[in-house]
Amino acid sequence: ANKGDYDIAVEGDKDMFNQYGVMLVNPAKCPAVKQADGQAFIDWLLSTEGQTAIAEYKIGGKQLFFPNATHS
Repeated sequence: ANKGDYDIAVEGDKDMFNQYGVMLVNPAKCPAVKQADGQAFIDWLLSTEGQTAIAEYKIGGKQLFFPNATHS
């Protein structure tokens, strides 16, 4: 599809770690933001259900994301 005929040269190196984050838009700076909807999305992402959905997302049978949310 959208890939050339490449081989993986490096995999699993901690220097290649690419963390994704999420944050709520500040309503004081963006008054039109739907703060409750944004917070609901964040809550879902951090929930067991959201973390499971992230872990189970695959293309061609390969897991693409590795959830690591922690709760403080």
